[in-house]
Amino acid sequence: MSEKLPVIVHPEINEEALRSEKGVSLVAFLDTVRKRKDGTSSVKLKIIHQRYPAYFTTKISLTEKDYLKLFERRISSDLKEKKVIIHTYLMRAYSIINMMDEFSFSEFKEHFKKKRVDAKSVYTYYERYIAQLKSEDRLGTAQNYEYSMKKLKEFHGKKTIAFETITPTFLRKYENWMLAKGHSRTTVGIYCRPLKKIINDAIEDGILDSKKSPFGDVKRGRYKSPEPENPKKALTLEEIGKIINYSPEPGSPEHYYRDMWVFSYLGNGINMKDVCLLKYKDIYADSIVYAREKVKNTNRSAKTISIALIDKNKEIIERWGNQSKKKNDFIFPILERKPNEEEIKKKVQQFVKQVNKYMKRISEKLELNVSVTTYYARHSFVTVLVRSGVDIHTIAESVGHSSMKVIDKYIASISNEEKVKNANKLLKFE
Repeated sequence: MSEKLPVIVHPEINEEALRSEKGVSLVAFLDTVRKRKDGTSSVKLKIIHQRYPAYFTTKISLTEKDYLKLFERRISSDLKEKKVIIHTYLMRAYSIINMMDEFSFSEFKEHFKKKRVDAKSVYTYYERYIAQLKSEDRLGTAQNYEYSMKKLKEFHGKKTIAFETITPTFLRKYENWMLAKGHSRTTVGIYCRPLKKIINDAIEDGILDSKKSPFGDVKRGRYKSPEPENPKKALTLEEIGKIINYSPEPGSPEHYYRDMWVFSYLGNGINMKDVCLLKYKDIYADSIVYAREKVKNTNRSAKTISIALIDKNKEIIERWGNQSKKKNDFIFPILERKPNEEEIKKKVQQFVKQVNKYMKRISEKLELNVSVTTYYARHSFVTVLVRSGVDIHTIAESVGHSSMKVIDKYIASISNEEKVKNANKLLKFE
C-alpha cells in the first residue's frame, strides 16, 4: 500500500464504534504494490482484526491519479460510479460485520463471497441503507426497509433487479399484485415509500437519470404510491370524559395503563416511545420540554415540544413515577437506566401492547363505539383543540409538526363531519 495515498472511509460508517464494539477496522485503499500492465492497481478492502489484516477485492482498478480524484468534490460520472461501487462494498462488509456476534475472518469470508456486489442492484442499495439504519440504532425504520425489500423480491422473483427495471408500468403491476394478495392501499404505500427513497439515492449517486425516475406526477405518466388511508381516530370530549372519569381498581394494571393513555392525551398527544424516554431533567417548573424521538435521525428539524403540566398529569407522575426522582432517571419505570436501542424497541412495543389491551377493555366497559388505542390519544388531542377553535399553528407547534399538512387532515376530517350533519338537516322536515 502506497504511504502517500489516503484510504477510503465510508462517511456512514462509524470507525470508532466499529473498533470499540467489534475490534475491527474497515477501509478501502489502492494496492499499488501489485500494479497491472496498464498502470492501474486494484482497489481493495482492508480489514484489521486483532492486528491481523485481510484483503478483499472490489473489482475496481484505477491509476493513482484517478484514485486521488475520488477525494475531490467534483468528479466524472465514470469515477462517480466506481466510487459508488467501492462504497457499496464497504457497506456490505460493514453489514456482515455488524450481524456477527463475534468477528472472525472465516465467517466473514463465507458471507462476503456468497453474493457478488452489484452497485446497480436495487437490493444492494436496500442492504446498504439498512446497514446504515442499524448502525444508527434506527431498528424500527431498518425493519420497514427489510419488509419493503422482501415484498419486492417476492413479486419480482429474481435474485437481483436493476433500477431500470422499475418503471411506472412495473410499479402499477406491483400495486395490483399486492392488492390481489389482500393488502390494503395503505400497505401498498408503506411498501413503496422505502423503494422511492432507494431510487432517489441512486439518482443522487448518478446510477439513475432523474428523468427515468418511475415516481412522480401521474399526469406525466409516472407512478404515485397510494396515500395512507387515515380513518378517523379521534374521540369526542364526551367519550374522553368517560375515560378520565372511569374508576378502575386503585393500583391495578387497568389503573396504570389508563393513566398512561390519559398522560399521552393531556401531554400534547405525546408518542408512547417518548413517554418511556422522558426523564426528570425534562421537567421545568410546570412544563415538560423534550424533542420527539421519531425525528431525531431524520432530515426534519427536531423541534423541542413543551407540554403544560396540569394537575391531572402531575397526579399521574406522582402516582406512577420513579420515586428517586433523580435528574437522569426516566420519569416512568418502563425502561432500565441505560437501555440500548434494541431493548428500548422491545420494551416500548410491549408497553404499547399493554396500553391497547387495557384501553380496549375499558372501551367495552364504557360501551364506546370504538376500541381505543394509543393513536386515539394524539388524534384526540389535535381534534379537540381544532374543534375548540385553537389556532392551527399553535396546535402544529404543540405536536411538533413543522408542516401544516398533517393538521390539515384533521381539519378536513372535521369538515366532512360537518358536511354530513348539514346534509342530514335537509331531511329534518317541520
